[in-house]
Amino acid sequence: MMLVVLTAIVPLACVLCFGTWMKARGMVPDEFWRGLEWVSYWVLMPALLVSVIMRAPDLSVPWAGLLTALYGTLALLSGVVWLGWKLGLRHQGFPRLTSLYQGVIRFNTFIALALMAGLDRTLLSHVAIAAACLIVVINVLCVSVLSMQGATSGAPSRITRELSRNPLVLGCLLGALLRQIGVSGESVLGESLRLLGQAALPMGILVLGAGLQADAMRRALPTTGLSLLLQFIIKPLIGMALALAVGLDPTWSLVVLILFLVPTAPSSYILAKQLGGDAPAMAAIVASQTVLAMVTIPVTLLIAASLGVIRLGL
Repeated sequence: MMLVVLTAIVPLACVLCFGTWMKARGMVPDEFWRGLEWVSYWVLMPALLVSVIMRAPDLSVPWAGLLTALYGTLALLSGVVWLGWKLGLRHQGFPRLTSLYQGVIRFNTFIALALMAGLDRTLLSHVAIAAACLIVVINVLCVSVLSMQGATSGAPSRITRELSRNPLVLGCLLGALLRQIGVSGESVLGESLRLLGQAALPMGILVLGAGLQADAMRRALPTTGLSLLLQFIIKPLIGMALALAVGLDPTWSLVVLILFLVPTAPSSYILAKQLGGDAPAMAAIVASQTVLAMVTIPVTLLIAASLGVIRLGL
């Protein structure tokens, strides 16, 4: 199992380190990174979202139980983060809170799919469906929270405005529309979007690596530590508790666990930069989670399997 995990995560860590090295050596001008951020945010990531939603297969899905486990976990995590903000995180500033929120709400789709491919390739379509269900809601939540900064009486209108023009949200809606009207993921349009979307992960991780700053990582250490606790312990526990409560079978419980035990998505860094979040803290959270996941993923899977919550075909 450790080999499966390392195969899924180590390449991402290598690309991240390469981005950091490129930035430190000044191999390209700063305009390159700003341009890459723009292309990633407005073109590559939306293309990836459209492609994933278009290609999600049709299966017999226990919708009520699955959506309860997925959305219930997001709701409870949102409540935990908001309660922490009310009780003692205010001094860190709202931009830092948005980084913490993205750090525990988002998930790395690439790692989830790569991990499931190593564990049981027959369940890749199950992960794709569950991921598509989460992607839309997570992007709406994150854009909404980031748009609440400096909340005033005009906050609702700002949230609505940001959602209506956010490329990630629009990408989700476009993917759903194309799927609904019957445009195939294997069509020329679908293949073109898939090709563009394949560049989203490596480009996003390069930008993330370039954004890592040692001083910012030290300043964000308390927030990073809290994100690790929530992402790798609290989040999987909530997901598994809800999966058991609604009676999901071990197959779908494994899908839920895979999505909730992987690190947060690199796209959170670019979203933080575009919408005024704490981007350096976000970079520190993503990098820390990506590295620590090499340990937490196999441990969590083995514990869940030993308790009979999931079955591993290893």
